[in-house]
Amino acid sequence: MSKAPASPPVAALALTPAQLGVLASSTRLAIIQRLDVDGQASARELAERLGRPVTALYHHMVQLENAGLIAVVGQRATGRRPEAVYAVVSRQLSSADAMRTASGRRNLAKVAASAVGASLRAFAAMVTSAAARFEGPQRNCTVRHLAFRADAARLARLNALIDALEQAGLEAGDAGDSMLMTVVLTQVPARRGE
Repeated sequence: MSKAPASPPVAALALTPAQLGVLASSTRLAIIQRLDVDGQASARELAERLGRPVTALYHHMVQLENAGLIAVVGQRATGRRPEAVYAVVSRQLSSADAMRTASGRRNLAKVAASAVGASLRAFAAMVTSAAARFEGPQRNCTVRHLAFRADAARLARLNALIDALEQAGLEAGDAGDSMLMTVVLTQVPARRGE
């Protein structure tokens, strides 16, 4: 049995500080995450999946579209009028260029807070679900908090593992459960006076 050829790597969208600012909204980040999982959806479908009124999403969709983060990829016929169908413009986003500016760094901190908040909400909902599995190779719900010291070699190893996790997620196919994983690695700020 021959393997299907691997998909070519997708070029990451190099975000600007302004695009990071658009993503700092928890609602806009939720839209991006939902489109990332679903591939494509109309505003009405997104509203249903996010549990929000569709009228509350329209201005967020416009901001994401104006920022070049989502695009209309088609239309779907409905009983009344056609609905626009949206998709993310890239499954990979890079903040490397934006991090060269103070506003990019500030906006990334806001995006990180929104991402962690979204993960916590998903985790809280999953913990009480009958589908939650907390052990074994099919574990789908877990939380880890570690405080440790890392020299240059250990930090390089950790970063390689984080890169491998990201690649494994990007290579995931359409089968299986939708998963959300947020990894936050940060140096602990020094104590005052050190």
